[in-house]
Amino acid sequence: MTETCYYAARGLDDAAQHRLAVLGDLILGAGFNVTGLTDPREIERTHFLDSLSLLDLACVSSAERLVDVGSGAGLPALVLALALPSAKIVAVESQRKKCAHIGRAADALSLRNVEVYCVRAEEYGRTAGRGIHDVVVSRALAALPVVAEYSLPLLGLGGTMVAMKGAISDEERSQAERALGILGSDLLEAVRLQPFSDAQNRWAYLARKIRVTPGDYPRRPGIPAKRPLGG
Repeated sequence: MTETCYYAARGLDDAAQHRLAVLGDLILGAGFNVTGLTDPREIERTHFLDSLSLLDLACVSSAERLVDVGSGAGLPALVLALALPSAKIVAVESQRKKCAHIGRAADALSLRNVEVYCVRAEEYGRTAGRGIHDVVVSRALAALPVVAEYSLPLLGLGGTMVAMKGAISDEERSQAERALGILGSDLLEAVRLQPFSDAQNRWAYLARKIRVTPGDYPRRPGIPAKRPLGG
């Protein structure tokens, strides 16, 4: 299957694909190394098609309010905002120059459904973002217990954490499950993603929030990564 077919299969018409090409140009012309990639082909596969593979998950494709934690260059936030125009997409990123890039890109692509919060995930989870999102997504952000502490406080009851990572060890999975139990979820599901035909080791780890997260979490900035829950 060609890349164009993967776009079409996920509902992106020629106009949407053209806007993705514009986004690629914005990434390449950002003036700083916003993603770590400079090859347009790799940006397309590693960032655009990878982000779009989230649409294969029903919780993402039906989300009304979604937040991308540690958004970096705005991926997957900008791609999902383009693919889901009726959804409210929030990008949370702590580096100011990356926040500015996301804002500029959203303006250039006329994405009116994108909002940028230039704060740490822990701060957003204790203030404006607490308990209001249907879905929290992240891409290769941190160890899963850390991602859980960033994510679960942001979800309303019934919402879903979607953490994109490679394969994890049994130890990381066990620690994540213990952390999720503290934060309001009892089950961790691993789903293989297939953004393109020869993609390797693409996984999404899903956890549904079924209890209110205790008010102590997330802990203050830096503590979740320094002392992960469930250890």
